[in-house]
Amino acid sequence: MPESRNRHKHPHQDYTHHTRSKKKRSAAAVLAILAAILGLAVVYFAQGADALWMVIGAASGAVVGYIIGHNMDKAIEKDE
Repeated sequence: MPESRNRHKHPHQDYTHHTRSKKKRSAAAVLAILAAILGLAVVYFAQGADALWMVIGAASGAVVGYIIGHNMDKAIEKDE
């Protein structure tokens, strides 16, 4: 019985294994979104459904989340 590993390859076929390129994933964006949602929840329970306070809570949560995520990204890049 023929064994496939002993067969000759066709010259036009490329048998190199391609590795997936690592996409740069950002923890800053994810944490900014999660912290904005958390900020909305905190303000909603603390102040009620006042639109001004909800915007302030979401914005401050997003800023804090971005800063924390950006520092996490720096720490990960430093370790690599």
